[in-house]
Amino acid sequence: MHGYKGCRDKSIISFHPGLNILVGENASGKTTIIDAIRMVLRDQEMGYISEDDFYKAFDLTNEKKNICIDLKMSNLTPQEKVTFLTWCNADFDAELHLEVEKNPNTKGYYKKNIWGGKAKSSAFEEETFDYIDTIYLPALRDAESKLKNGKKSRLALLLKHQYKNEARMAALVEEFLNFNKSVISNKDHKFDELEQAKKGINNAMIQSMGNVFGQSVNLQFSENTFSSILQNIKMVFFPHIGEVDEEKFRDVAINSLGYNNLLYIATVFAELEIINNQNSLFTVLLIEEPEAHLHPQIQSKLIKYLQSIVEQQKNLQIILTTHSAVIASSVNIESIIHISSEDFGISSMMISDFSLEKNEKNYLNRWMDITKSTLLFSKGVILVEGICEAMVIPALAPFILKKYNEKNIAKLPESLEEAGVTVINVNGINFKYFFPLFCDMAGSNEERLPIRCSAITDRDPKPQVVVEEDGKIKNIEVYPLKTDDGECGNEAAKMETVINETTYGRLFVSPLKTFEYDLAMNGNCSLMAEVIKEGWPKGNEDHSGVKNDCLKIQQKNNNYEDKESKREDAKYILNHIDHNDFGKGLFAQLLSEKLENGKTIQVPQYIENAIIWASGGKYNE
Repeated sequence: MHGYKGCRDKSIISFHPGLNILVGENASGKTTIIDAIRMVLRDQEMGYISEDDFYKAFDLTNEKKNICIDLKMSNLTPQEKVTFLTWCNADFDAELHLEVEKNPNTKGYYKKNIWGGKAKSSAFEEETFDYIDTIYLPALRDAESKLKNGKKSRLALLLKHQYKNEARMAALVEEFLNFNKSVISNKDHKFDELEQAKKGINNAMIQSMGNVFGQSVNLQFSENTFSSILQNIKMVFFPHIGEVDEEKFRDVAINSLGYNNLLYIATVFAELEIINNQNSLFTVLLIEEPEAHLHPQIQSKLIKYLQSIVEQQKNLQIILTTHSAVIASSVNIESIIHISSEDFGISSMMISDFSLEKNEKNYLNRWMDITKSTLLFSKGVILVEGICEAMVIPALAPFILKKYNEKNIAKLPESLEEAGVTVINVNGINFKYFFPLFCDMAGSNEERLPIRCSAITDRDPKPQVVVEEDGKIKNIEVYPLKTDDGECGNEAAKMETVINETTYGRLFVSPLKTFEYDLAMNGNCSLMAEVIKEGWPKGNEDHSGVKNDCLKIQQKNNNYEDKESKREDAKYILNHIDHNDFGKGLFAQLLSEKLENGKTIQVPQYIENAIIWASGGKYNE
């Protein structure tokens, strides 16, 4: 598509057979894609083309262009090739083209041209649209109005699909006609009150208008046409499954928003099943933000149901937009299509197109839980090894971003939240499974998600091996003073060079040992000792003296005569953060609270670089 909404230049979007989950931040173009499909497939509920549908640059330098939407349907069955023959190109892919001219006529309407195949002059049969069913669920669903009786009733639409046999339609109309006749005739005087009302209106008409200008009236409960009968049927509900007592059911007006949405969605699914049973050639179901008003468990159940029906109905394609991490985490990652906005169009990336190894796909499908799936909706991502980094880095970010903005003309947001950056705890050094979403580490420059991703990992120097006098080998843990103190023992660190040469990926390795140790060695021993002292369990003071030891470190105020003394204090801090009586989670929580309450901290350069990169800035190499 081009010339449509935010697409000045040509934007090409591809879809999978079956289920497609469009994810991306607000204003990325997800709704534009849905509307374009509705327009070219002639969705009956699609409104008129307006001036706002044409591309228009914010700086007003670009003139409005014609709207052009081209749709291709591939992998057609033999029956579909025959049905869409007038739309098919030489490869027997069906092509449908829509062009809307930019200049309206005198009545304000925009001229549309639609054709199948390659050329406008191709033979085109309008009836071919009858073999395509387009069902649309909008994001802002007025479920109550759609469930009530009236011309816009979704229930009426469902019933129309249900009644395909003219004899059955006639039978329904006849029943209503007989009922209306019995009311009008009032032979058994069952409806005298209605009869009196009718006579009163007619008498008043004669008296006020006379016999020449007056009109006669009669009363009935419904028009006797098939459509009007269906439009007057409304839905009522009971809050539990299985109720049969008609007296207990209530109007949907008193139902909750969430459950009315479920009833609305269920009505659409019932319509979908009827269409499928009637051997519709092709059905496309378009759903925007199905998570609206639904709690997480129902969201998960709903998406599992959608997965099941596309597996059963091969002529069904579902295209769904979402901002829900629950939904994104509940589907196979190969169903996900990432949508992002470009300067003059829309970019889409199908994760199924990434050259991922089978074990990488399996790992991501298992581990892409609600927390980790938020990376799909982010502007930037920071991958970390554990809970401590995940909790502390958001608290460190304001210090880094403020410092960056003081030195640079191009400013960054003041926090990770404002920057749209998500910190993801990968629970170890399993970065190799997540980085392939953002960068091609095989060196073939294959495009991946256009999201900046940085990772922070420990150096974890290998233990020093010592042979004792009795011949026994002893491993001594290394607490470095500088980077070359001991060989790096972290396998993930070996990916640093490859990842840092890609467009969007960066891996930052701690120069000394671990996140906590490097933080202490960077001039934060006093603050970290204070955190341990205040959080250490009181019942353990007698046997450990930890609080007293931490007080001594705190009182040094990071002033050390030599590096060896600092190393001993950093070693003490690290070992007590890891202690069973304390733990990294509690330490991270207490440290974050102090930082949020005004305490200052000296952030190591590698952590600083990771935050700046993910937030969209340029870091020091």
